[in-house]
Amino acid sequence: MLDRRSAMKAFGLAGMSSMLPLRLLAEPPGRSAGEWQSLFNGRDLEGWTFYHDKVGDRDVHRVVSIEQGILHFLGPRFDRAQKSTMGHIATTKEWSNYHLRLDFKWGEERYSPRSLQRRNSGILYHMGPERDRLFPDCVEFQVEEGDVGDAIMVNTRGLPGPLLGGTPLWPNWIPALPTTYDQPQVAGGIARQWFRHSGNYENLTGWNTLDLYAIGDQAAHLVNGRIVLTVFSMINSHGAADEVRPLTGGRIALEFEAAEVMFRNVRIRQLDDSLIARLKQG
Repeated sequence: MLDRRSAMKAFGLAGMSSMLPLRLLAEPPGRSAGEWQSLFNGRDLEGWTFYHDKVGDRDVHRVVSIEQGILHFLGPRFDRAQKSTMGHIATTKEWSNYHLRLDFKWGEERYSPRSLQRRNSGILYHMGPERDRLFPDCVEFQVEEGDVGDAIMVNTRGLPGPLLGGTPLWPNWIPALPTTYDQPQVAGGIARQWFRHSGNYENLTGWNTLDLYAIGDQAAHLVNGRIVLTVFSMINSHGAADEVRPLTGGRIALEFEAAEVMFRNVRIRQLDDSLIARLKQG
């Protein structure tokens, strides 16, 4: 990955221009991009599927509780005698070219097998249709203490945006940059690439706002209003070579991974062609 000095020397104003859309991204786009709509209605899981690893598609152990519009995973009502503590809820609808925004906050509880580890959750996006797998093919917007904003490519691949001018490249890939995908690490039958965030803006004790811009085969991760990671040229690489294709859409999921976590204000809006064109002008 390029450091600041070498990137600025090699690309000059290209690095500076990559920062210009930050101001645009930090504020919601105009009405022409479409109205915000709620993905979570604050009452129940209408529009979502549920999956509890080793249990199934019914919440028989009270993983989910909903109070005052807050979605609460593994809270006080959870059956603590239940050994399985991982799973997700996922939208029934597939999404592409969108801006997702939500708030999250950690609870206090951690469970086996991670009772001594960092609290962990995540947003899965561009997820495949599988409804009975803990980790379907997807991209993960990592939500873990100290790693909020990382990207984990799960049976998918991408090119991480290099640091130009001190912030991850966005929104255009510079032709002079490498286009070769790193080899993933394979464990448990899953191939993963892990791209690290730049800048730590997470609040460990209160609410945090996360934004995801997914545009074609690229994405930007924002934590409390700052871009911390970008990824380009995403592909669905799981399967035969002739099945590799650009990864541009899919379902969206919220994970529970052995730690108490809360979500609220889960909203989304489509990005129209005019706004995407503005973003890509740099």
